[in-house]
Amino acid sequence: MMKVLFVVDFETSINIIKTQLELILQLKRKKDVVPFVLGKISDETKRILTSENIKYKILFPTKKIDFNYIKEIKGLLKDENFDVVQFFNGKPARSFLFAVKNHKPKTVLFMGSISLHWHDPSAYLTFLSPKMDKITCNSKYVFEHVKKQLLSKNKSKAVLVYEGYSSSWFKDVKAFDYTTLNIPKDAIKVCFVGNHRKVKGTKYFLESSYHLNSTKEIHYILIGNKTNIPSLYKIAKSSPNVTKIHFLGLRNDAVSLIKGADIYAQTSLSEGFGRAISEAMCVEKPIVMTNAGGCTELIDESCGIVVPLKDGEAIGKAISTLANNDTLRIEMGKNAKIRIDTVINTEKTTEETYQVYAGLLKD
Repeated sequence: MMKVLFVVDFETSINIIKTQLELILQLKRKKDVVPFVLGKISDETKRILTSENIKYKILFPTKKIDFNYIKEIKGLLKDENFDVVQFFNGKPARSFLFAVKNHKPKTVLFMGSISLHWHDPSAYLTFLSPKMDKITCNSKYVFEHVKKQLLSKNKSKAVLVYEGYSSSWFKDVKAFDYTTLNIPKDAIKVCFVGNHRKVKGTKYFLESSYHLNSTKEIHYILIGNKTNIPSLYKIAKSSPNVTKIHFLGLRNDAVSLIKGADIYAQTSLSEGFGRAISEAMCVEKPIVMTNAGGCTELIDESCGIVVPLKDGEAIGKAISTLANNDTLRIEMGKNAKIRIDTVINTEKTTEETYQVYAGLLKD
């Protein structure tokens, strides 16, 4: 048996942590893994862990280097004798690694962005620490970036493990009824999800509405924190389709809203992979996305259209293409779901993650 400690921040909604939680559950069900979950854990997640007979402990550092946390970790490592520690969150690793000696237990840290840099001193307390044995990267884009930050003798620490999904997770989600927002049933709904930051390219999604070329009635739906700020309203007001742009703000039913839409658009400047894109593919939505890095590995030409960065006209043209061709739009959506379930699926993620752990213990 392999005892694995998962260090997490599971205080948020299940939807956001779905891939990590499912990985833990599947490792327990399919492999000889005995999981123990440590960190911030919501009541909903506690119920799931309890139902699966998985031990957990609420413990998270309160500062960058937390000596009380380190003391607790030393006691936990002594009592439980873990083989592997998997960090899904880098913050506790800063303190946790002070309790690790002689690479016992083995340590693995998940990386889902290109925010790691060799010239950042703080990185040597986490990702670039000599006590970190492996870094699992959720896309080739992230994998290649991480390798560049590692010294030549350490480049093998980086390993590619796609963050797999399963369409079965969302089979019971009901499609949102957009007629409740006074959007006609036969209108084309284009959904965009993302908490507004410059890197999300929200302005380019809005600007694409200036360049639509279709006889269909096309509505834009924006979902996410701060997507309804004045600067974005200003861009929308200049659009010839201003009355068909809907700012919904932060929602807890994002997958339902995506499922009720016809097209999913992601116009980021950079993406490690893309949770919302994966969710959209799971519910059979064709994708329009910018060439923003790891997200382009999610789709192929059968299930989406990739356009240049910061190009509202190209985004609008791609949306128009899908809006004007019902057959193409529906077929691409079906292909998106197939690609998730056959190429970027959770079973592969579980197997590849297990092999990372097994390889470390074998070495």
